[in-house]
Amino acid sequence: MNRAERAAEYHKKGYNCAQAIVCAFCDKAGLDEETAFKVSEGLGLGVSDTYGTCGAVTGMALIMGMANSCGDLEAPVSKADTYKKVRELNDSFRKKNGSTICRELKGMDTGKVLRSCPGCIEDAAKILSEKLGE
Repeated sequence: MNRAERAAEYHKKGYNCAQAIVCAFCDKAGLDEETAFKVSEGLGLGVSDTYGTCGAVTGMALIMGMANSCGDLEAPVSKADTYKKVRELNDSFRKKNGSTICRELKGMDTGKVLRSCPGCIEDAAKILSEKLGE
């Protein structure tokens, strides 16, 4: 089972969009699945209110930060590189779907759905896999 399929299974099981991504990639972040599940719980549904960034997109950012950070509390020199990589993830997702905003993706104001939650999860997993060199 690839990561996109694993993320889709998690979502079907009841995980939110962020949890589905973060749990599917928890090994890349050095997290156990329970911690990954807990740390990403508030990020689903557009950071819990549909007006924010899609949970699948915030899940990508969380994993990339964990995978790319130097983890040096005294000299946090990896931020710029992590920001660049997350911008690239966001750009890829936005190019594919027209937005990174939950409300816009769901078509809540326009009635035009740009991408379903399962579709967002699939796209985020594929984009993240590619960026991580899988």
